[in-house]
Amino acid sequence: MLELDFAFFNLINTDKRGLAYRKFFLEKLAPIFFRPRIARLIDLADVHLKGCNIVLPLGRGNFQLLEEDKQQDLFNYSIHMSSEFNLPALAVDRRLKEQLLKLSNDFPLIFGDNFIKALACAYIKKWLGVRAIKKIIIAGETEYFMNFIEHIARFGRPVSIQNYNPTHYEILAYRLLYEKGSAVSTSYFNPASWEAGDFIIMLDPDQNQMAVHAPGSFCLKLANDYAGLAPELENSLMQSGLEANMYTLAPIMETYLELQAGNITLNAEQIKPEEINAGNKFIQLEEAGEQLGFWDFFLDKVI
Repeated sequence: MLELDFAFFNLINTDKRGLAYRKFFLEKLAPIFFRPRIARLIDLADVHLKGCNIVLPLGRGNFQLLEEDKQQDLFNYSIHMSSEFNLPALAVDRRLKEQLLKLSNDFPLIFGDNFIKALACAYIKKWLGVRAIKKIIIAGETEYFMNFIEHIARFGRPVSIQNYNPTHYEILAYRLLYEKGSAVSTSYFNPASWEAGDFIIMLDPDQNQMAVHAPGSFCLKLANDYAGLAPELENSLMQSGLEANMYTLAPIMETYLELQAGNITLNAEQIKPEEINAGNKFIQLEEAGEQLGFWDFFLDKVI
C-alpha cells in the first residue's frame, strides 16, 4: 500500500449532461458507476508532502440531485479510502463545505479556514515590519469570527469589519471595545472608504474580483477562486494535475500545518477535538508555519 501524508477530495467542475444524469437514473447508477476513485497522486516536494486526489466523478449539480442517503453512501466511501491509507483526516475542496460537512460522520474534514486565518496573520506580521499599517479592514467573515477579530486586534491597529450586514457584528465590536479595549468598528462594505495605509483582507468570494482603488493600501484576497499567492506551491499542485486556487491550496496546506503542529498524526490515535481550542487553532498553525519558515512561500515578495 502507498504511504501517503494526506488525501484531497473533490468533485469534477462541470455537471454531466444527458438522460443518465437525470435524478431517477442517477439515483440508480451513482452507487455503481460514480463511486469515488483515486484520480492522481500528488507530490509537493517543496514541503515533502505526498498525497492522493480522491475524485467523485460528478459535478456539484449532479451530486445535489441525489437523495441525502445516496450522497452519504458515496462520501462514506471516500472516508473509507482515507482510513484505508491510515490517514487521520481528509482535505476537501472548500467549495463543497456546505454540502459535505453534514456528511462527515465525525471523521475530521479539513476545508482550510484555519490556514486562511493563519496566512492573514502571517501577512500582517510581515507587513507591520516593513510598512506602516493605519487600519486593518476585514471584508467578509469566516468561522469562529470573534476569535479571529480578537486576535487581529492584538496587532495594535484599529480593525474595521465591513460586510453587507454590519449590525450583525455590533455586539462583537462592542464587547471587544469595552472588554478588551480593542478599537473594532463595523460598517457596510464600502471600498470607496479605503485609504492609504489600510490593510484589507478580503474573504468574501463575491468581492474577490473587485478592483481596489486605494493607492498605498494593501489588499490580501483569500476568497476561494483566488490564486497567485505562492507560485512554487501552486506550480507543484498544477504539475500534479490539480487547480491551484485557494479552494485546493488552503485545505491541503492546512493539513500540512496540522501534521507539523502535531494536531493530527499518521497511524496514531488522534487528539480529540475538544482537547484543542478550535476557535484559536489558527494561531497555533501560524506559529508552526513561522517556525518552519513555511510562510516564506507567500511572503518572499513582501517588501
